Amino acid sequence: MIEESFVRLYAQDFVQMAVRSGLGQDVDAALQRRLTEARIHAVVMDDRKSKGHLAALVRRVRDEAGRVDGRAMRYGDDPALAAQRRLRFLSGVAEALNAPPPSRSPDRLSARRAADDAKPRSKAETDTPHGD
Repeated sequence: MIEESFVRLYAQDFVQMAVRSGLGQDVDAALQRRLTEARIHAVVMDDRKSKGHLAALVRRVRDEAGRVDGRAMRYGDDPALAAQRRLRFLSGVAEALNAPPPSRSPDRLSARRAADDAKPRSKAETDTPHGD
């Protein structure tokens, strides 16, 4: 069974980001981080509960995109323009969640390990006699 709390948590976060974006705040970094977290969490939930958490989240985000948000009117925005921005933002989130995850760049630890592996060994390490 799909956990409603999982879907609600991420959908609410994406809706909040849509509101902040509509108000002119930069949410790109937070959005990318949250998309990554949602994908990872969905895999964990699918393993522990049942399959389909990411698909359920995508459906909820698409449903939320079509809803009217009264907060835009409080800030004096044109309601039709605000609804259009919300639809565009949340539709983009749904498409991003549906797309394959971007290839990950190596983290610092992986990069350091690769650099350490590429370093030439010291003379002491290469001259160590082996008991062959």
